[in-house]
Amino acid sequence: MKLLLIRHGDPDYARDALTPKGHAEARLLAEALARVPMDEIYISPMGRAQLTAQYTLQKIGREGTTLDWLAELNGNYGGNAWCWSLPPAEVLARPEPYSATDWPRQTAYGEHMAEVVRPFYAQFDALMRWHGYAREGFRYRVLRSSAATLAFFCHGGVILTLLGYLLQVPIPVAYAQFWVDTASITAIGFDEHEGYAACRLLVWNDTSHLAPLRGPIHAQPYPLR
Repeated sequence: MKLLLIRHGDPDYARDALTPKGHAEARLLAEALARVPMDEIYISPMGRAQLTAQYTLQKIGREGTTLDWLAELNGNYGGNAWCWSLPPAEVLARPEPYSATDWPRQTAYGEHMAEVVRPFYAQFDALMRWHGYAREGFRYRVLRSSAATLAFFCHGGVILTLLGYLLQVPIPVAYAQFWVDTASITAIGFDEHEGYAACRLLVWNDTSHLAPLRGPIHAQPYPLR
């Protein structure tokens, strides 16, 4: 199985919509995705993700499924401080590395985000189980093997949080040192062996389809949501 994690186009956060640039990005994204087999298409309920997905759905003549839990995660842990917007150099100013399991006790936003990601991971894993993969520890037991490609139109925080979960990267490190641009495509593959599957990063932050816009590398530096 393969997962395509697709961030929405350049956002107008105030209106939960897309900027003119975001619409242009979504059109180019649709052209690229029209050449990619997608068995299921899941969409965040938020406006900027819905608008981005509609370009692709109209292009390929398909309908998507809206999942409420794909909405951007609440990374605001106090005073409009977003956990994935902290400067990486500040996050990494510590003598010991972060732990993939004990990170909630190692960062200021740990308790807040631990509560946020717990139901999110549960919903994600319920969907994976429905598709034939049951989470056990750090890998998935294969209930039934699948060659399906699942596409998720969602948000930067959602994608970074999933990358941390699926690749065993501590959340503070994923937020500080990973990046996904607007209208980018990131792909995760399920590599199977003797009845179990583990995730591999296949494509990260592909924006090659946006070359005609000749925009900056980071269209919306911070906050990412």
